[in-house]
Amino acid sequence: MKLTRLELTGFKSFADTVTLSFEEGVTAIVGPNGCGKSNISDAVRWVLGEQSARLLRGGKMEDVIFQGAATRRPVNVTEVSLYLDNSDGMLPTPYTEVAITRRLSRSGQSDYLLNNTPARLRDIQDLLRGTGLGSDAGVVIEAKMIDALLSDRPDDRRELFEEAAGVGLYRDRRRTTARRLEETTVDLSRLDDLISEVQSQVRSLARQRKKAERHGELMARRFVAEITLVSREMEAWHEELASLELQVTSLRETLPTAEQRVHDVERRREEAYGARTIAEAERTELARLVSEQRSNAMMLESELKVAEERQRNALARRERADADATLEASNERERELEIEATGVAARLEALTETVRRDLGVDVGAIIGAERPALDESTSPGQRAEELAQRLGDLGPINPLALEELTVLEERHRDLDAQVADVRSARRELQEVVRTLDEEIMSTFASAAADVNEHFSDLVGTLFPGGQGRLTLTDPDDLLHTGVEIEVRPAGRNVRRVSLLSGGERSLAALAFLFAVFRSRPSPFYLMDEVEAALDDVNLHRFLGLVDEFRDEAQLVIVSHQKRTMEAADALYGVTMAPGGSSQVVSQKVERTTSVTA
Repeated sequence: MKLTRLELTGFKSFADTVTLSFEEGVTAIVGPNGCGKSNISDAVRWVLGEQSARLLRGGKMEDVIFQGAATRRPVNVTEVSLYLDNSDGMLPTPYTEVAITRRLSRSGQSDYLLNNTPARLRDIQDLLRGTGLGSDAGVVIEAKMIDALLSDRPDDRRELFEEAAGVGLYRDRRRTTARRLEETTVDLSRLDDLISEVQSQVRSLARQRKKAERHGELMARRFVAEITLVSREMEAWHEELASLELQVTSLRETLPTAEQRVHDVERRREEAYGARTIAEAERTELARLVSEQRSNAMMLESELKVAEERQRNALARRERADADATLEASNERERELEIEATGVAARLEALTETVRRDLGVDVGAIIGAERPALDESTSPGQRAEELAQRLGDLGPINPLALEELTVLEERHRDLDAQVADVRSARRELQEVVRTLDEEIMSTFASAAADVNEHFSDLVGTLFPGGQGRLTLTDPDDLLHTGVEIEVRPAGRNVRRVSLLSGGERSLAALAFLFAVFRSRPSPFYLMDEVEAALDDVNLHRFLGLVDEFRDEAQLVIVSHQKRTMEAADALYGVTMAPGGSSQVVSQKVERTTSVTA
């Protein structure tokens, strides 16, 4: 795989579309200060997915869009395309040429395209994974990267190591897995909170259910007591009503006899009265013939008979009055009992409906059930009042507690199943993280050994007679250890890079970078003025190193150095045309001749 060309449109100082074609060997990009040649290295970094505007020498990502000039208006969209020759099939795609395009508008819309097909940044990163390309790869090397390598931060060097070892793929997978593990932990915590809440609700509803069951039990017992009371009252009333009905029937049967007796007495009285009238007339006739003594005796006898007759009449009238009064009282009592029986029946019907509505059972089942024995001193009415008092002491109840408890228990079981699944997933993710950590450590250790070997060889080339090696700051922690650079030029007992001269430090950093390149080759490398601090001797050594790598990878060097230009196979001159837009002029160079102006 190799880089074939780069197209820029509206990127930074390149207002118009510019195409740079690349061949095998070394390509130098030259130009005066401020012409925009370093924008080419920014374009390569940007199209490969760089997300930091600071690393692109801007304040915000929109700064990469051409801002306009004295005679040029700003553009609204920038686009950079990087073309790779995939004839060797290094990239996992059937295309022999792969075009990676990134587009950005001032509205903030950002697009990635893969062979003119919309794609995600992740798709492009996955495609380039393992090739040494990528926004975080070391294919674009700037002077500030040299400074970073020479800093006292061993962790910065580790990143290059990881890219050289191909650890980035595992790191990405580990980050993704760790993020999923964190999300799983959050989900598990949330499920635990939900389960705690549901358990609290279950306990509350369990208490409410017991209270509702107790209430239902007391209600049933109360209804049984009230029904018992009503049944007994109805039985007593029915017995009394039957007795009264017998009395009324008896009175109705004896009434005609009494009335007949009254009629007989009245008839006899009338007959007696008629006979007495005749007798009186006869006695009156005879009275004149008897003596006064006889008259007096007869008078007494008559008075006696009249008194007896009056007595008999009064007795008959009294008997009839008593019979009428008894009959009327019986009728009245019968009506009262019928009214009471109607009320009892209505009360019984109300109780029946209440039992059916509140308890959901048939009153016949309650009436037919075995009734608890009551103390002789306790009546059904007292028992019902006692149960009513106990119901009042229970307070308000939740009649739907049983249904709600069933629903919550089902939800609790579902949550338990989810927790089991999440815990199983967490164990699997932890195992994946452990496996990835082992892979990272194994791969990193192997890469560290390879880079250290190449670094030692390259230090011997750049520092004739010198020695160099790479050490790990924490060999026992290969996941986080940093990398230290030690270089000892010939005849000097100096190991720390910070104690070397500026040129020597730059050479040490370049030795480290080229050791990484040799350990994990990339299709091309773009170096932006990395040799600017080198003197003629060190520059000669650097160009000798470039010549070694000429056949291993494409090298694109942004430079001011004349000797670097002479070492190139092709030149691109960048100028700032009148009007404020960068322009590119290409020149093919014969390495055996001097550079053509």
